[in-house]
Amino acid sequence: MASVAGIERELRLSLTVRPAELGRIRRDLLERLDAWGYAAVRDDAVLVVTELLTNVHQHAGGRCDLLVRPAEPGPEPGLLLITVSDPVMVAPSRRKAHKAPGTAEDGRGLVLIDALTEHWETVLTATGKDIRCVMRVPPPLPHNGVDPCPSTHAPSSKS
Repeated sequence: MASVAGIERELRLSLTVRPAELGRIRRDLLERLDAWGYAAVRDDAVLVVTELLTNVHQHAGGRCDLLVRPAEPGPEPGLLLITVSDPVMVAPSRRKAHKAPGTAEDGRGLVLIDALTEHWETVLTATGKDIRCVMRVPPPLPHNGVDPCPSTHAPSSKS
């Protein structure tokens, strides 16, 4: 993929997920999102990627490909695409918590992904599956940090 001003427009990793390596992966992703000007979704994107990679570690033997990239310029700018591909041909499903509410250690990942993404889907492939997520990136504020659409509610003046 092409680079802009020396910044690759995608983050592509083939890896075997190990919990000790998640910190490095998160740092690489944060660096890339900041370089792309996607700071508005950096924390949510890192949480989505961490959740997907944790699922690969727990349910797919750890081997996967991660691809994170801005959507190509087109009719809907401001989209971040996240794809995790693994060799297991079984789609994820929501689990019912077996413990008391608030104490379950798993089963919440898909709820988080639902909440943090515009859309996500599972696509079965010839070699396993892809989990594809789309996140909407709000437009950045101007360089002076002032919102270009300030509230239309002017303070009332009482005499």
